[in-house]
Amino acid sequence: MDSNQFKDLVARAERQAEADPRGYLLRVCGIAALGLGILGVVIGLALVNLALIAGLLLLVIITGGKALLLFLKLGKLLVLLALPVWAMLRATFTLLCARFPPLVGREIGSDEAPALFARLAALRERIAGPRVHRVLLTDELNAAIVQRPRLGIFGWSENTLILGLRLLQAVSEDEAMAVVAHEYGHLAGNHGRFAGFIYRFRSAWGRLQAMSEQWSDWGSRLIARLFRWYAPRFNAYTFALARQNEYLADRTSAELVGAGQAADALMRVGIAARYESEGFWPAIQRRIAREPEPPAGRSLLWRQRQREGLDAEARQRYLDAAQREATDPFDTHPALVDRLAALGACADPAAAQRLAPPVTSAAEAWFGSLLPVLSAEFDRRWCDEVSGEWKERHEHLGRLVARIAELDAARAAAGLTREERWEYLCAVEETDPESDLMPLLEEVLRDEPDHLLALFRRGRVRLERGDEGGIADLEQVIAADASATLPASELIWRFFRQRGEEGDAARAEFWQQRWLARSQYEQAITAEFAHLPADATLAPHELDAELVQAVCEILRSSPQHIRQAFLLRRVLKADPTRHDYVLCFETPRFTLGDKGPAVVKRLATLHWPLPFYIVHLGSGPFRRFRKTIRRLGVAPLAIAQAQ
Repeated sequence: MDSNQFKDLVARAERQAEADPRGYLLRVCGIAALGLGILGVVIGLALVNLALIAGLLLLVIITGGKALLLFLKLGKLLVLLALPVWAMLRATFTLLCARFPPLVGREIGSDEAPALFARLAALRERIAGPRVHRVLLTDELNAAIVQRPRLGIFGWSENTLILGLRLLQAVSEDEAMAVVAHEYGHLAGNHGRFAGFIYRFRSAWGRLQAMSEQWSDWGSRLIARLFRWYAPRFNAYTFALARQNEYLADRTSAELVGAGQAADALMRVGIAARYESEGFWPAIQRRIAREPEPPAGRSLLWRQRQREGLDAEARQRYLDAAQREATDPFDTHPALVDRLAALGACADPAAAQRLAPPVTSAAEAWFGSLLPVLSAEFDRRWCDEVSGEWKERHEHLGRLVARIAELDAARAAAGLTREERWEYLCAVEETDPESDLMPLLEEVLRDEPDHLLALFRRGRVRLERGDEGGIADLEQVIAADASATLPASELIWRFFRQRGEEGDAARAEFWQQRWLARSQYEQAITAEFAHLPADATLAPHELDAELVQAVCEILRSSPQHIRQAFLLRRVLKADPTRHDYVLCFETPRFTLGDKGPAVVKRLATLHWPLPFYIVHLGSGPFRRFRKTIRRLGVAPLAIAQAQ
């Protein structure tokens, strides 16, 4: 299912949910029953296969081995029957016995955070929901509750609460409980048992589909193909219910900790997320040029930087940006402005004033003296992970700074060439991302108005400054180079989505659709380039004589078992203007054994002047290429020594 089909199905389901809520729930029940039926069929096939094998073994034992003689007489028929049975058995066992990937994080015991576990116990008692079996702490600005079956598809679920340390350092204890209550509301099915089941079933099917992508044998691929058909349709049709559940989980949070705390938690997390991406991490990146090692106290730095950088003006700016964003049609989570409205709250200036970083964070309240130890663990792990790249980047930036000094001297003395001007601009942008690039960009574009990279950067800078004129720059780049469609469309979509003026939602939708269309096109092209099917569209190669001569010389240098060879162009079905090349060869008519695979392997190790597929015209899938070659009148390559 492509993105447009998914979006159309989601829109249709949302209209049905609004017009006929009861009918929509009945349809959701039906499609969920279909999913259970698919799983039942898979399990049933496994049991049938097991019963068949057990019956055959029992028959051999009962007859004292006489049945085995019958099986030996059947010979080939038995093998033909056994192969698909074995493949299906293996596929079903792959599904039934596979374990979901383990969750990653630092497990927190009740003795390490008694205040946290006391709050969780009280929360469970009020909702009468299931038990949280484990609490994992991660190095993230996030929180979630994951229900993971211990026995694969058979169930016996383990409920794990995942808490991000950076999130707990950014919110108060009550706000953290509002976040936990939201997640626990999903788990407990507080918005209805059926809705809770669908929420968990959506998550389970997502994991099953992701897991099936790793299966390689043909029997498992049949099941994976069925999963890939069902899972996105189930996801799309239950999308409206999942979005409703987000509102209901917010309501659960409001009932447990108060609407004010629930709304403040939403705003606080939104502010922290924007500060993290726009303030904290860019500041860390800027330290690379000055420091050869990553900072050891990053967790402490995160807490300190919030207190210093998140003043009332910054909080208001981040809230204003969040309020301008509309709900993403591909995200079950509604936009902040819609979630606040459902709680009867708004991100007004009073909210920005009261949302100063808490005096005591949830991390401090729950972990106490253990917090420095936990922070040190995560900081040490992060330093180990990024240390190598950090050092390489530090050395690279040092070389760029030295090069900027050289170019500055040359600029003062005799001026820079066009190539040097562009090199200078790129070096300044990389070493000092906050510098004003516009004068340098204008200087480059004065001499080279069609410099696509400069146009793209100027368009991006204009949009970042709120100047809609940047769209013209980006459209000019797209017109000259269609491969720029994805990054340019994303920039323009983000500009309209965040600006929030009248008509911007429709314009954002236009650029989102343009991005989706190009993405689907590139996926189709990539998929077609990745393999050569037997029904490929072939044409004469139309290469220049020098390239063809170079190919012939290489073939002459390694002519063993090559009777003749042909060079063709493969035209893509997804886009007839795109193509690649195919080198086809024939082996001598009378040889001992099939020499084709060995020749393909040998030719693949040689250095060719252009990339192409190498195929043996005597192999099963590509025999039909012979007829195409004769129809096109393609002459064999001139490799006299191989005749």
